[in-house]
Amino acid sequence: MAQNMVDFSVKGLALDEESQLPVVILKNSEKENYLPLVIGPFEASAIIVEIEGVHPPRPMTHDLFREMFKRHRFQMVSVEIYDLVEDEYLARIRYRAGLALHTMEVRPSDGIAIALRMNAPIRVSEEVIDTASSEILEPGSEDRVFLYLERPPSGAQFM
Repeated sequence: MAQNMVDFSVKGLALDEESQLPVVILKNSEKENYLPLVIGPFEASAIIVEIEGVHPPRPMTHDLFREMFKRHRFQMVSVEIYDLVEDEYLARIRYRAGLALHTMEVRPSDGIAIALRMNAPIRVSEEVIDTASSEILEPGSEDRVFLYLERPPSGAQFM
């Protein structure tokens, strides 16, 4: 059964004030709402590096993945966050190798980091949006977290 997918983009990175864990904030441009996903510090770092256009002297793992795709002429179609099971988001990347379409399971944070490097869309299934409705932040309600890209508070520490 095909899932209806909604396009999201990375709005920014945040630090959850309660848990002190990094959070990537995905924004749905159609409805102007946000989906926060708790991620690990290494994945947060990989996302920050790409958003800011920083190029470390040696490639990070996600950069190596991009290079492998280029060398083998794979085309990344999208990253999809397609399910939410016991508070864990499930994701996959879709890519083409020639005419064949393939999928590979990934952690959502890794999928997002790779999608940013490949300029690929980030999509979330409508079922996940419905299931995660208690986590969806409406405009102006992002007071639980601070957005890294827009307004880091003074004295903020980043990964």
